[in-house]
Amino acid sequence: MSARRILSGVAVAVLFVGCQAANASSCSPALSEVDVKDGFKVQADCGFPVRALTRMTTKLSGAVKGAKLSSAQIVSLARAANVILHAVYAQSDRIERKTDTAFTNIEPLIETVAEQMRARPDADPVAEARKWAVRYEDLLRRASIARSSGPLEQQIYEALDHVDLDGASRRMTGLLAENQGTAQMFAARCYQAGEIELLRFMPQNALPYLEKAVALQPEDADMATVFADTLQEQREFERAEPIYHTLLSRYQVLAQGKPAAYQPQIARTQEKLGNLYVGLQRPKDAEVAYLRALEIYWMLARQNPVAYGPAVAETFDNLGILYRDTQRLQEATDAYREALDIDRALAYRDPTTYKPDIATTLNDLGILYDAAQRTSDAEKAYREALNIQQALVRGNPAAYRPALARTLNNLGNLYSAMQRHQEAEHAYKEALTIRQQLARESPARYRPDVARTLTNLGALYRAMQRPKEAQKAYQDALKIYRALAREYPITYQSDEARTLNNLGVLYSHTGRPREAEDAYRNALDLYRTLSRDNPVAYRQDEARTLGNMDTLFSQTQRPREAEQARREAARLLDTTETP
Repeated sequence: MSARRILSGVAVAVLFVGCQAANASSCSPALSEVDVKDGFKVQADCGFPVRALTRMTTKLSGAVKGAKLSSAQIVSLARAANVILHAVYAQSDRIERKTDTAFTNIEPLIETVAEQMRARPDADPVAEARKWAVRYEDLLRRASIARSSGPLEQQIYEALDHVDLDGASRRMTGLLAENQGTAQMFAARCYQAGEIELLRFMPQNALPYLEKAVALQPEDADMATVFADTLQEQREFERAEPIYHTLLSRYQVLAQGKPAAYQPQIARTQEKLGNLYVGLQRPKDAEVAYLRALEIYWMLARQNPVAYGPAVAETFDNLGILYRDTQRLQEATDAYREALDIDRALAYRDPTTYKPDIATTLNDLGILYDAAQRTSDAEKAYREALNIQQALVRGNPAAYRPALARTLNNLGNLYSAMQRHQEAEHAYKEALTIRQQLARESPARYRPDVARTLTNLGALYRAMQRPKEAQKAYQDALKIYRALAREYPITYQSDEARTLNNLGVLYSHTGRPREAEDAYRNALDLYRTLSRDNPVAYRQDEARTLGNMDTLFSQTQRPREAEQARREAARLLDTTETP
């Protein structure tokens, strides 16, 4: 089954239901998701104790400053904090029970998320917070059902109710040490201990508990799912795979009698297997799993488009990424276009959530159209993405400036390739201005983006016969890459080498052979170092720089050195050929 054929009617159904949907009233976020320039601010108390909330935001603002998060990351963290706060509030029958104590206990959780964002800039804290909220609700439900009159179990429940996860963890350790009750009860306690560790954002601590729970209760699908999901999140794919297959087989049998109850479980498990196979670099297996998930989601979305339309779109996104990364560009384009159709329909119902997704997918489509030399389609996609992002930036600049800069940079690349130089320069300069502003706020995160746009400008100015401006752009980029390479040599030495090579070409074309030779030799030294560790990735770059030196030496009447460079380049290219 092809991904292209599978959608038929889902977007239309989502649009119809979306237009009929009534506006639901809800409490405004507790923390501002817009005004984050000076850290967190209380936007509305939503019934929370204002004094406790204000104290919490003050402390969290200090943690964010220490983690050196960008404005966009702070917005994401504020959204994640609101999800957690609302989850705690929703589980309380009496808000007065969750006053100062609860907020004191929530603070370190959000600080942990901030630290994880610093360590992994591409982390999605909002998605993690949503999982946290579901897990917290599930754990309270299980604990309320399973707890006995024993004092430790009562204390564990009270600790959970007040979000005292450290206290709950300590008491659960003590309860497990008593080793009382049936095997089923011990398994339930192990599972609760694992969920507590996951709520503390300590998955490695959770895994031994979850493994023991599943060993004692192998038929419990919830326990097995959480165990497999945690293994996958920790990139232990080989251990997770057989668990998912066991779950899938079980759901397929159960779905024969109760398809409405178990078809969604089959689809979710297939999607997880697809993600797992991507991690294992098994693209064919990933494609099969995604398509099987997509077939079920499509059927479910025809019946309930609002509930399952987003799952269809997300699976198409996953397929688009898979096809793009395996150079199946037409199929990637088809998948992204299907996801775009659904996101457009969903945006009628929930523009706040889906407008940014539309812009992201349009940007991805622009890249694919550009690669396929469909320049008119690429420009149209980028322009539509820009219109959305510019509106989003007006409402919340902290959240959406990075995406706007990325699309502007990509549009500059397109115009540069089309030799529409003035338009390319305008797009690059707009992107550069935003990225320089972002880099002043968060240099570690955005300096590389500044350097990339400067490199693009350097190439453009060289093509426009503006050598002084090209030289300045390249030199500014080189300064950044050199600083980055001192901190992260494996990541940025290749960028430093490439920029040096570009400078060498510029100097050579403008009659500055000595400076060209210096730039080439510095680039060559870096490429030689890189190719020793990774010859497949860098020998061709090394050979290309040697070829540039050959040209330079020939032009400056140095035939012996030109011949030496030519032979060394040929030898390198011979060693990179596959039999």
